[in-house]
Amino acid sequence: MMDKWTVRNGKIIINILVNSPKGSLFLESIDASHSSTDSTKMYSLFKSTINSIGAENVVQVITDTGGENVKAGDLMSVEYPHIYWTPCATHCISLIFGDIFREKPFSSVFNQAIRVHYYIVQRPFLLNMIKRFTKQRSLVKSAKTRFATAFLTLHRMYEQKNNLKKLFVSDKYTNSAYGREARGRESADIMLSTSFWNNVVHALKIGGLLVKVLCLVDGEQRPPMGYFYEAMDRAKKAIRDSFIDPRKYKRVFEIIDKRWSSQIHHPLHAAGLVLNPELFYGNEEWIIGDEELWNGYIKCIEKLIPEESMQDKITEQFSTHRNVEQLFRKNMAIRQRKMKSPAIWPFHSRITKVCHQGFKSNV
Repeated sequence: MMDKWTVRNGKIIINILVNSPKGSLFLESIDASHSSTDSTKMYSLFKSTINSIGAENVVQVITDTGGENVKAGDLMSVEYPHIYWTPCATHCISLIFGDIFREKPFSSVFNQAIRVHYYIVQRPFLLNMIKRFTKQRSLVKSAKTRFATAFLTLHRMYEQKNNLKKLFVSDKYTNSAYGREARGRESADIMLSTSFWNNVVHALKIGGLLVKVLCLVDGEQRPPMGYFYEAMDRAKKAIRDSFIDPRKYKRVFEIIDKRWSSQIHHPLHAAGLVLNPELFYGNEEWIIGDEELWNGYIKCIEKLIPEESMQDKITEQFSTHRNVEQLFRKNMAIRQRKMKSPAIWPFHSRITKVCHQGFKSNV
């Protein structure tokens, strides 16, 4: 995993980490401040890191979606045809949030909420007044990405909707200097606007579900690779079920689908779901009937394991897995389907061992 970022003094740092079922390990930091970070430079960094670890031990290289990384990933695929380059799922979902922020009514409701929040926090006396009405609860709910923070802050404001309304109609506020100045009256109008709160609900119905997916892929509690495909599918279904009018989510789905097809979805995600016992059992009909999912699973096998004889053994093992035969019918195996990580669940096929070597990463 390669994370490029710029520190306050202007230095460009690339942190390199390796991940396995045992966890994440920091490998090294590269100071790229005085060197190019174009595709050639990034490919050279990919190559040196892969060779130092051993190409046979590497399943995927994860970076952000920068153009130089995409090109470096293409170069890497030529020399290391069994290794995937995948963009960071956390970064991709953050980009989805960014795309949604630019669409109405989300852009307007977020801008209004931000204006009210900035107006409050820049005035200590007003901030203390707010806290008395909200029982000392802050309106800001921090998260690991700024877009998720904005959604969670909007949710915190919605939780305090009645208290905020009480504040802005109270004599204490209307008779204060804040209630008489233009920004103060604007803030009151926003907080008392029915259309604003309706748009807040609209945004939260969509954003809340995407935040759950973001927490999944950015978390450390369990390997997200085997859950990501299903989580996105479940989030879209939940969004669809939340609205009677499809126009409420049509544009959001277009944004999600565009990022999903062009950046996020990879055969590794499909294989991760197929080989996840927690989700596979009970959903066999859906999984086997999903052509996109099945094609991804087959592509993953062919890429990671080019030996045809081993591919045939995997196909044979999968049949045993699907039909809950031999090892898979043991009570312990059945009981631990939802308790153990797919990487250590008692499924000893070659494809599982290879696929899940890097599955604890942030996808």
